[in-house]
Amino acid sequence: MIVRTFLTAVFVAMVIAWLPAQEALTPEQRAALAAPSRQLTLGAPPPAPKWGPWRRGDPIVLGGADAPSCTVLAFYPYGPEVSGPDADGDADYLAELQRRFADRGMRVVVAVADPESRLADTWAPCSVVVDLEQRTSRTWGVSSGEDMHVVVIDHGGRCLFQGGPGAGLVDAIQAALDGTFDPDKARASAELRHYFTQGFDDVVGKDARPQVDAMLAHAPRDGLAWGLAYLIAATKLADAEAALAVRKQAIAELANESRPLAVFADLALRGDPRAEGLATELAAALQPATAAASRDPIVQLAFLRALVLADKGREVGRHAARTSKLVQPAAMHCLEFAEILAQASTPAVHRDLAQQALARATALGAPLRSLTATRYLVARRCAEDEEGSKAILDAYVEPLGGRIAINNDCWYFMTMLPTLGRYDGFAVALADRMLEERKDMDSFEFDTAALAMFLGGRLQDAVELQELSIEKGGGANPEYTERLQRYKAAADSARR
Repeated sequence: MIVRTFLTAVFVAMVIAWLPAQEALTPEQRAALAAPSRQLTLGAPPPAPKWGPWRRGDPIVLGGADAPSCTVLAFYPYGPEVSGPDADGDADYLAELQRRFADRGMRVVVAVADPESRLADTWAPCSVVVDLEQRTSRTWGVSSGEDMHVVVIDHGGRCLFQGGPGAGLVDAIQAALDGTFDPDKARASAELRHYFTQGFDDVVGKDARPQVDAMLAHAPRDGLAWGLAYLIAATKLADAEAALAVRKQAIAELANESRPLAVFADLALRGDPRAEGLATELAAALQPATAAASRDPIVQLAFLRALVLADKGREVGRHAARTSKLVQPAAMHCLEFAEILAQASTPAVHRDLAQQALARATALGAPLRSLTATRYLVARRCAEDEEGSKAILDAYVEPLGGRIAINNDCWYFMTMLPTLGRYDGFAVALADRMLEERKDMDSFEFDTAALAMFLGGRLQDAVELQELSIEKGGGANPEYTERLQRYKAAADSARR
């Protein structure tokens, strides 16, 4: 764990009960955590857009008699050298939604910053407008660091949704077309989605479960919420039966939604990679989606992760060869591709593809932290270079400035949703470095090290370190106790 009492207090406040959005968080808490990310107000009209020329389709107004019954705006303000939403990757799913809801007057508008940008043929059913100098995307908060690049506007001009295609978009479209939008529940869901992504592992399962259930009642095709529901059951409550029920429900609910299904599958596989039957079941569920969304790297990478964790050797090789070209436009997709291959049962056979992806990610300016962690995994696993991986670790740790900084970085790698399950091998290396000063470690540091040992498959070490953590902390932390129960259950199961 890290020393982060403020965020813990925020989550305690959140999980008291399911409240209307204006009461879900105090104004101070909302301002403190949401201020860096400028977003639209759900239930209110957005600022008037300032468009450039329309490249395809007639100009579309937002709100009023001449407005579509529902408008979905997908913004792509980034060039290929910057990490951001992938227009070609989104095209399969958003164009399919355009076809699905066209007879009800829904329109998908693709907003691009570059007047000359090339768009995949898949976008043909959709309108295209130029967002010159990113005037509209900046005003609407689309250029922030979160995945907030898709916006839904109803016939009356109100914003009903802002987020990614896999996290409740289709539910917002349905609400716009059916006139069933509930602004309080939409705001509360959006806030909870934001806070869960900021510190999911800080919440206690029994408190978080009703919150995610409420999110799913509001948006039953939210792939992220289904992933959270699964992880709460599987990892926080250690309830295998409940987790199995959640994954069956999720697969059934998302069967025809390629991107939300991939978001759910990716999160479930990253958070619970050793669950019996999970990878095999999700690989089968994702098979149709990979055909329906052949250009979508998120779908294809989720399928690759499922194949790797299900140990489908030949299928992994074939799919990796196909996917290697698909990930080239985006640095983070290149890193994810290499990280997945490093988790294969025979990672050495994927060495060339993984190293090519790393080279491409480096050329695209990938974030140094994620790039270094991926380099370590590829060196250690694919290249079997123990000396080289140690040098990477040494160079990474040296400027962090001590054990506490290593602890915090290790914790974030393991628990933040964007990195959850991606860099566990690197987290183990960081934890081992901390344990070199074991006699000086505090309760929260033992908690971090225990989680790293658990994720690395060193189950008995995890139990012993977690017991030390609880002992040093006075035994009063419910999160520590919850994790100890999970580690003991896994260790007992491994011995049987």
